[in-house]
Amino acid sequence: MDDPFIQIDRAEVSAALKLKERGAEQGTLELPPSSSETLDVVETEVAAFIQEHFGRAQIDAANSVRTYDSRLNGLSLIANLGSIRTQAKLAVGDFKAEVLVRRGRLTNSRDAISGSYGELRDFKNENGLKRPAHEAAAPISTYGTMAVCWLIETIANSMLLRLNDSMGYLGGVLAAAIVGAINVFVAGVAGRLLWPRKNLRNPTARTLAWAGITLWIIFTLVWNLMAAHYRDAKSLGIPHPETAALGMLGSGLDSLYSYGLVVAGIVFAITAAMAGYKMDDPYPGYGATATRHAKRCDDYVAEFEDAKHELTDIRDDAIEEATDVREELARQHAERQQILTAREAFRRRYDEYGTQLEAVANALLQEYRNANRAARSTPAPDRFETSWRLSRTALPLPAGDDIPRSAIDAAEGKLEAAVDEISTAFDGAIASFEPLDELKKRIADD
Repeated sequence: MDDPFIQIDRAEVSAALKLKERGAEQGTLELPPSSSETLDVVETEVAAFIQEHFGRAQIDAANSVRTYDSRLNGLSLIANLGSIRTQAKLAVGDFKAEVLVRRGRLTNSRDAISGSYGELRDFKNENGLKRPAHEAAAPISTYGTMAVCWLIETIANSMLLRLNDSMGYLGGVLAAAIVGAINVFVAGVAGRLLWPRKNLRNPTARTLAWAGITLWIIFTLVWNLMAAHYRDAKSLGIPHPETAALGMLGSGLDSLYSYGLVVAGIVFAITAAMAGYKMDDPYPGYGATATRHAKRCDDYVAEFEDAKHELTDIRDDAIEEATDVREELARQHAERQQILTAREAFRRRYDEYGTQLEAVANALLQEYRNANRAARSTPAPDRFETSWRLSRTALPLPAGDDIPRSAIDAAEGKLEAAVDEISTAFDGAIASFEPLDELKKRIADD
């Protein structure tokens, strides 16, 4: 900012106002009268010059002080120490509330796992199982195996079924696809629904399962033999090969190739049935029960990790924010002291400048009065011996109460205490969160 305290060259002002000449001139005229108690024209001119000069400086000084005060008001943290303490308490409260929320979620997941363990234990006891559940094959592996069996069987069958077909190769492929699809599909269903039931403890259920498996074996043999006779009937050009195949059932096949395709069809059926069988644990219901249990465990682990990461982020954010506020408080306090020091120095310069101008004014008046005394024959007015006083207004003090360092230290102490409390709450929360392995051990011990 520009310096408003411009220095006056007394000699230059004296020469410009011609104080000595005009003092001698007024003295020759015996002016001002000896009884005069007020400033005469020349003295008034000197006083007005000094007062106007000081008035401009006073306006500039007031603007400068407002700038200092504006900078002080911009130090928001210093001005709101109480809100910092309040925010610290709120941060602690919010963190503890989040801990309660996370603890409640983990409690629900823990209860679900406890129930899941009970369900799994009861299932194993009821069914006499002591082994863990087998891991289920990936669906793409099962369906891929079935698809490969169907595709290979279709390609192999289409070589004979295209013979003597009105649609040519396309007709042979469609017929082979249907034959292979039925063979593989029924085998897959049997492997998934019938084969596992032979492992049940209930004798009736096992008997029915074996009956179903026997029917599937019979169906597979009959279906593949019928398919082979159907291929033979088509290769021989017999009309209505479907009907002819039924009539040929029980008789020998016409070619070694047909025998090979029968064996291949049976192999593909068994392969598809095994793929279906391995889609899940071989004991019915065990795989689903174990899968539900595993999912609940995974959910608990995910909830545990999510709670830990969320609380860690909140704690770290609180520590970082508190650190930033403390650093900003220290910076603003130092800046405030600098501003107050500069403002006080400026105010002293303002007072000193007024005193200086008052001294200059009295020196100029003294030059005029000395010249006036020397030129007059009558006594000079008594007021020539008195000093002129500059009319001035003191600059205002900084608004608001002074903020001692102890208040800053108290606010920083609240922040540090809040950080310590959050860290303690974090450690307590993490300690109260039971890891999955410890939860499993506790449930097993119970």
